[in-house]
Amino acid sequence: MKFRQLLCGMCFFGLSIGLTYADTPTLVVFTEVSPPYQYQGGDRVEGIATERVRKIVERAGLNAEFKLFPWARAMLNVERSSRALIYSIAKTPEREGQFHWIAPVAKFNLSILTLANSNHIQLDSGLNLTGLSAAAQRDDIAETWLLAKGLEEGHNLLVCADILCSWQQLKLGTVDFIIEDPVLIESTANLAGLQASDFKVVQPIPELAVVAYLAANGNMDPKLVKRLQEAARELGYE
Repeated sequence: MKFRQLLCGMCFFGLSIGLTYADTPTLVVFTEVSPPYQYQGGDRVEGIATERVRKIVERAGLNAEFKLFPWARAMLNVERSSRALIYSIAKTPEREGQFHWIAPVAKFNLSILTLANSNHIQLDSGLNLTGLSAAAQRDDIAETWLLAKGLEEGHNLLVCADILCSWQQLKLGTVDFIIEDPVLIESTANLAGLQASDFKVVQPIPELAVVAYLAANGNMDPKLVKRLQEAARELGYE
């Protein structure tokens, strides 16, 4: 009898564990290529920010599938699913109410970047861009900033699907400059098949020194959001 009771107890325990894993929500985490923070490494997404996000998800006891897309597509995808997360996203006033903000995972100090042999860009402290052209990713904070500075898509602003497109357009001489974090020049240039020595920093953009976050779809289950936020706090990601 005791053996049968023990056997039944083990079966019940095993069933409970199985139900627990079966009920664990699987999230989809979207991001873009931006080494060394996030990039495709073999058969999985890797990078400094990626590892932070992966630790948060694991600490929260959740499962997640990581997917790389051009930034505008990543933004569209996260808006379509209540089980979706996105990183590394700047917390702007326009975006603040659209997402649940989990934790900071990266920091960017963006600057104006041009070709190393280009000497015609002379900027004052007000960063007057009159007479200049640029490339930027669609739905990125750089695009927003350039539009606010008076550039116009189809005229002096080339809007790209991804960051590598912007770099290629600068290399081809299609535009005068792009916006990038100097820390990322070498890794991104290599990814685009270019040399870091081909480019130079003209001037930093103080208002584009931003903290980038892991954020969740605005309709995500509040219980899941809380688990993720608590996991981030436990890991010291605040």
